[in-house]
Amino acid sequence: MGSIIVDSCLVTYVLEHHPRHGERVRQAFAQENPEGLAMPEEVYLQAAQLRARFGLKSPDALHLATAITHDCRALWTADGRLQRAAGALAVNVLAN
Repeated sequence: MGSIIVDSCLVTYVLEHHPRHGERVRQAFAQENPEGLAMPEEVYLQAAQLRARFGLKSPDALHLATAITHDCRALWTADGRLQRAAGALAVNVLAN
């Protein structure tokens, strides 16, 4: 059961008490124990490839490359471009 990578936009919703999304994201976070994941050189190399292939911004490419490198079970995001690049790995916790 792999880790879950969380896109920074979701963290921002919680920290800024977003009126529409803050509580939903906070509830989703309550189910997880945060941990840091290493970012060896291969993450950066893969991020550069993902950035070129999908036109991702560097932070998004790093999120996705880290998730792939660590064989994470999900990448939580609300970013449509990152969702398309991540495919089945992406989970929109704001859906539903």
